[in-house]
Amino acid sequence: MVREMRTNYRRVFINREEDSRQQQSPPARSLESRDWRRERGSVTIMAAILMIGLVLAIGLSIDVSRIYMVRSGLQNAADAAALAAARELNSGTAGLTEAVTQANAIVNQYGFNRTGVTAPSVTISKVEFAAIINGPWYVGAGGVPGDAATVSSIKFVRVTTQAATVGILFAAQALGASHVEQRTATAGASVPLNTICDFSPVGVAMAVNPTNNAPPMTLHFTDDIGSPNWSVPDGNYVVVNVTDIKGNGNAETVNLAAGITSLCTAIGQSLTISASAQAMPGRRAITDGTNTRFDPPNYNGHGSDFSATNYPPDTNIAEGLSVTQYLNKSPLTSPTHFPPGQDDRRILVMPIIDPISAPGGSTSVRIRAFGAFLLINKVTIPPGCNTAHPCGGDIVVQYLGSNFDIGRGFYDPNTPPGSSGLTIPVLYK
Repeated sequence: MVREMRTNYRRVFINREEDSRQQQSPPARSLESRDWRRERGSVTIMAAILMIGLVLAIGLSIDVSRIYMVRSGLQNAADAAALAAARELNSGTAGLTEAVTQANAIVNQYGFNRTGVTAPSVTISKVEFAAIINGPWYVGAGGVPGDAATVSSIKFVRVTTQAATVGILFAAQALGASHVEQRTATAGASVPLNTICDFSPVGVAMAVNPTNNAPPMTLHFTDDIGSPNWSVPDGNYVVVNVTDIKGNGNAETVNLAAGITSLCTAIGQSLTISASAQAMPGRRAITDGTNTRFDPPNYNGHGSDFSATNYPPDTNIAEGLSVTQYLNKSPLTSPTHFPPGQDDRRILVMPIIDPISAPGGSTSVRIRAFGAFLLINKVTIPPGCNTAHPCGGDIVVQYLGSNFDIGRGFYDPNTPPGSSGLTIPVLYK
């Protein structure tokens, strides 16, 4: 009896332990479901954190992009203003004044001076001048000492834009409430060039290269090229053959004398001079083309390309000016037929050749140098000049020097040694 009671007790105890284990250990499927719900909650929290970081990164990118857009716009404006100013440098006080004017005008002319969230209005706050690229710098045209030596030595311009403030929209904690941008650019004379473009299509015969401050000279037209005993004496000039001139073509010569040539050539290279013996068409073409600088009342008789649109007058058409007067624009006579004119139209860049003694022989001439000359007066054809009695076409000029800015040219290391001293404006920094 006692033994049966003990056996039954053990069975009851064992059954209770098994029931307790079953109650404490849920099914495997219930455990997997609970773990999945826990992981889903963790992923939601991580995704929220990543979204916040992504939004902050996008906001920072937008603000940085806006800063760089403003910086780029200011730098483009500064670069354009510096180059525009450098083109006006002409060794005179008027060139300094015009450089400041053009530096400020260029931001309006090419659309830099605009408004908007990422395109603030661009204003040039300072224009400085120097003789060498590292200074010392003179602030404004009035800051340059007035002596001729200092004024003529100015070769570089530094332009500074007015500061522009960019408001920070998203990343104020990292970048601050606003960011200020201000840019500078420096432009000036290039290295001396040995290849010149857009030169006047005449070769000037000179035994010795002219010097600065030399008195005005009269260059006489040589009209007997191709004759049995032709020559090009010292102080004479002759039409050279460029791409658009074949022989002594009247329409081609007048347009080229007015200011356009289709040829670039280098010191040491050779050009062919015109072999035509018909002097008057050449004289007339040189005269009419050259005199476009002095505001003629009409451009008749030489084709549709010969017009004031293509060949405007100079901004100062006063005759008899010295180099200093012309560069300083004092006295000043403005064009009336085709205003307002174009600066530096009366500056002729001409190749210099050696004089040729009779009999001339070969019509190929070597370019010894290039020089910039100021056209002092109109070219004239006196009454009575005709094919039987050729005369006129003489050009009165004064030498400006070889150290002068011109329109187009470059330095070619593959050409023979030598440089013209002429330069073009380039951007340095």
